[in-house]
Amino acid sequence: MSDANMWSPNNGPSSEAAVVEAFSAWLVEQGWECKDLPPHGNYPDIDARHPDGRRLIVEAKGFTRDSGTDLDTGYGQILRRMDGAPDTAYALVVAKSIVRFAQRVPAEVRSRLGIALYTVDSSGKVELVDGARL
Repeated sequence: MSDANMWSPNNGPSSEAAVVEAFSAWLVEQGWECKDLPPHGNYPDIDARHPDGRRLIVEAKGFTRDSGTDLDTGYGQILRRMDGAPDTAYALVVAKSIVRFAQRVPAEVRSRLGIALYTVDSSGKVELVDGARL
């Protein structure tokens, strides 16, 4: 494997792509439907709807050379997507190996903003760190 591929956000069990895939599959198991979104552009990583009318907007981050900055970007992306729509929840979903960077924003602040924090481990297991359970 070349050095370029080693750090790609699209390769490996802790990559952003793997986090999105695992969390999307978990959502479907919970009864959510995930919209097909273009891979590039101003879209969330996951936009899901529940049969009861709830909507979930997710930003996902995987391990990269600069995971701390990427997590800061993730928070900014979520904040820009908050539009006050009723029945819309927000989540930041990260590779378990980088959760410490997501926790630099205190749980109390995430709670006030309505952002749940989830992790996905290298085997694809999803866990709620804090925030409202879906």
